[in-house]
Amino acid sequence: MQAKFPTPIDPHPPPALPTSKLALPEALQDKFYDAITDPGGFNHALAACVEAFDLTIMSIVVLNRETRELKILWMHGMTQEWAERYTFDYADEDMLAQHVMWAEGGRFYASNLDIPQSDAIMQTRFFREWVMPQGITYGAAAMVMHEGVWFTQVFALRTERQRPYTREEMAALDVLIPHMRRALKLRARFAEIQASRHVLAGGFDVLAIPTMLFDEHGRVFHMNRKAIELLAASPELRVEDMHLVATDSAASRRLSLEISNALQANRDEATTRDEIVLIPRRGQLPLMLMVAPVHDDAQPANVHRSALLFAFDPAAAPQLTPGRIRKLFSLTNAEAALAVALCSGQTLDSFAQERSVALSTVKTHLKNVFAKTNTNRQTELVSLILASPAYFLESKQPPPEKIP
Repeated sequence: MQAKFPTPIDPHPPPALPTSKLALPEALQDKFYDAITDPGGFNHALAACVEAFDLTIMSIVVLNRETRELKILWMHGMTQEWAERYTFDYADEDMLAQHVMWAEGGRFYASNLDIPQSDAIMQTRFFREWVMPQGITYGAAAMVMHEGVWFTQVFALRTERQRPYTREEMAALDVLIPHMRRALKLRARFAEIQASRHVLAGGFDVLAIPTMLFDEHGRVFHMNRKAIELLAASPELRVEDMHLVATDSAASRRLSLEISNALQANRDEATTRDEIVLIPRRGQLPLMLMVAPVHDDAQPANVHRSALLFAFDPAAAPQLTPGRIRKLFSLTNAEAALAVALCSGQTLDSFAQERSVALSTVKTHLKNVFAKTNTNRQTELVSLILASPAYFLESKQPPPEKIP
């Protein structure tokens, strides 16, 4: 945030914050502890802080100190569009965020009190394209906790209609930090307990598609066996301090943004997001990652939200097995083997030669497969099988593996 924007001096400045309001942190503490089991998370606590401290925007984010990737966990007073633009385009130039990242934790810093004045700041795209259009004039921020290189920060922003921050206000906000930290940790622990009982988690390991479950902090909570294998074979992706990151910085930021958006969509039932993120690879087609919110209609009061990621590697599509095809469509062993061969691109001639059987026999098998699957052409048959559970489910179900 800019230290203080060059605006005319107000001949009638707002009065100092009343002492009664500065005593409010004691009352606000309960708001943060209520958030531990609140379906809205910390949104209500942030709204209470906005009112108590005369703010315009307040948010809780997770920021990578090395790559500047950012996930917005909760926010009040900012539109999704401005949040996305900050996340993807301007976070690198935010001097207040950088200051807080390296300064002593456990206290709030204000742009007008702790950031050196510099004309260079006003020349940045962040200032010209993000700060000024929103009328933001003063910012305060604190680092609440961190896991490895991922730092949880709280931002409190004011516009030109509001007063500059004072040391007295910073001290009042500092009182809230240990309670924010404790509430965040307790909510994360409750989220782990809930996710461990989630019906989805028990079914991930039967999927032949790499699948990951993210908690509401944007952390990888569960991966199925295929996802673990994908990460082991793909240097372009890795799990770092429980966060999924890509070696390509632009793709990694887009991935963090879409995970954050999916979690945000969970808090806004009117929003539906199923976004694709492409992870570039040298000499190969890119990995395709689809991120989607998890909506549990059976439990509308579900406290902790989550997101799913499905990965598709064009070079390693799931393998069909004749056994599953046979059971699913009531085929004989020979008919199931033929169906799998057609899905793999084989012709009737090549299949007959491979099996050392007459082409007429293979055509008879195909006719029986058409009848049992209610299809008339090979393309229809292949489309049916590739859209069936036989394609997406593993043929074996080993014990679940933990995230490395």
